Amino acid sequence: MNYYRSYQLEDFARDESFRQWVLEYEPNSTQFWQQWLAENPDCREKVHLAKAFLLALEENETDLSELELEAMTEQILQAPPQAPSRFWQFPLFQWAASIILLLGVGWGTYSYFRPNTLALRDGKTVVAFKDDYLEQTNQTDRVQKISLQDGSTISLYPKSRIRYPQPFRTQLREVYLEGKAFFDITKNPQQPFWVYTDYISTQVLGTSFMVQAFSEADEAKVVVKTGRVSVYTRKDLEKATTTQQAVKAGVVLTPNQQVAFSIPEKRFLKSIVEAPAAVVQTPVSSYSFEETPVSQVFDLIEKTYGISVIYDAKVLENCFLTATLSDESLFDKLDLICKITHSTYEIVDAQIIIHSRGCK
Repeated sequence: MNYYRSYQLEDFARDESFRQWVLEYEPNSTQFWQQWLAENPDCREKVHLAKAFLLALEENETDLSELELEAMTEQILQAPPQAPSRFWQFPLFQWAASIILLLGVGWGTYSYFRPNTLALRDGKTVVAFKDDYLEQTNQTDRVQKISLQDGSTISLYPKSRIRYPQPFRTQLREVYLEGKAFFDITKNPQQPFWVYTDYISTQVLGTSFMVQAFSEADEAKVVVKTGRVSVYTRKDLEKATTTQQAVKAGVVLTPNQQVAFSIPEKRFLKSIVEAPAAVVQTPVSSYSFEETPVSQVFDLIEKTYGISVIYDAKVLENCFLTATLSDESLFDKLDLICKITHSTYEIVDAQIIIHSRGCK
């Protein structure tokens, strides 16, 4: 829509669709804004800055580097007073600018005080632990529950080991894992939580997720149940720590998404979890369809599982569904829908892509 091109910071921050994309990862809004940015590449910097402000105001992470924060903030503060839009005079913008400045200062402080415990050895990143680190190994055949001082819990699987400082440092919470564990982390934006393994690192604010990284395996994996995490290679994290620069963007995961890091190939593969669970509870009757447009069915699946379903609405406009799918898993639902509508689907980058020639 052309009127979005005239949007300024406060307009984006108040726009409901934009907020759903940035804060709630709503699939339809995400698809719309990604397409809009592809069609309006000259607006990318303005949108990027608006996202950062909105995330900052909501006490979430931004994906801007320290240099980007400084450059953009400097550009805003030096804007000529006669500029037509005068959007820097709005209180919202002034508050957000202050937050962005604090984020930049905060990141620099974090980088400065972060302990230099990371080191590369034989292709792996190892951690030098001090006397204040606790270590626990699960030598049983059952999952062991560990309660941390901040209220977070760790479910440590057999043949796995966890190490962490006691107490946590002021700037961050960090643990080192060898094996498999499920984390349920208490939210604290001022004290991010990091999980280190030999080859990947995961950063969270407050969420629940699984990390699997056995030393003898060919891959490491992170699976998200709730919330949002960012996954980085340990090599990139070590480089950023050494050079005092922001670590480059990692893989962002939301509920029902996972990423596997291939150790031999040194690359990430993002996908949907094997058994997606509902992230929004919907009445059982919602999945009883009677001559329902298949586009409405896909929209309901998106809402229920928080996974984007991409399809050509024009091609499917004559496709209708009569079926009851309340007891089926997500993939069983998709198999039945595609069979009835003579369609197929594939999973690409944790999104469901529908291929169809339409219905007569």
